[in-house]
Amino acid sequence: MEAAGRLLGVLLGTAVLAACASPPARPPKETPTPTQAATTQPSNGSTPGTDSSATSAATYVPTEEQYLKTFGEVQEVIAELTRIIAAGDYDGWMGYLTSEYIESRSSPAFLADASSAPILKKNGIVLKSLRDYFDYVVVRSRLQATLDDIQFLDETHVKAIGAVQGTNVILYYLVHEGGRWKVGTRGSGDS
Repeated sequence: MEAAGRLLGVLLGTAVLAACASPPARPPKETPTPTQAATTQPSNGSTPGTDSSATSAATYVPTEEQYLKTFGEVQEVIAELTRIIAAGDYDGWMGYLTSEYIESRSSPAFLADASSAPILKKNGIVLKSLRDYFDYVVVRSRLQATLDDIQFLDETHVKAIGAVQGTNVILYYLVHEGGRWKVGTRGSGDS
């Protein structure tokens, strides 16, 4: 009896360790259902310029129609942002940013923190402006991004989740503002 208890303990411990060590499942390539969107947790991968800190699952659950419509809109926005970023079009990129995002990413504290990224330090790059952030961080980190899923934070705030070089990250926090989706900050609608 005691041996069976130990064996059960070892098996449970092994299962727990295996679950912790396993990478999270990738979101499906086909359009997920609203329920999947509300429960998908991206991994905590880090890419310069992305805020991929772990957050709790979204509490707002959209209708299937709203999810599909929003997914399509976000897909179009990300495709356009990808085109703009690949072309190095700073002014075009600025047109997709909320004023909150511009203010937060232009702050000296944010720029100093972002400048401490190993790749920037290694290359002697110190970010002094939003333009520097665009040129040295955004352009370099977004070229290989693909949208896999969205998570609603509320009716007007979503996380766009995708793969960057094989790692799931939060590509963007998007805010529906002025009739279209714009890049916002994590604080926008996130609990």
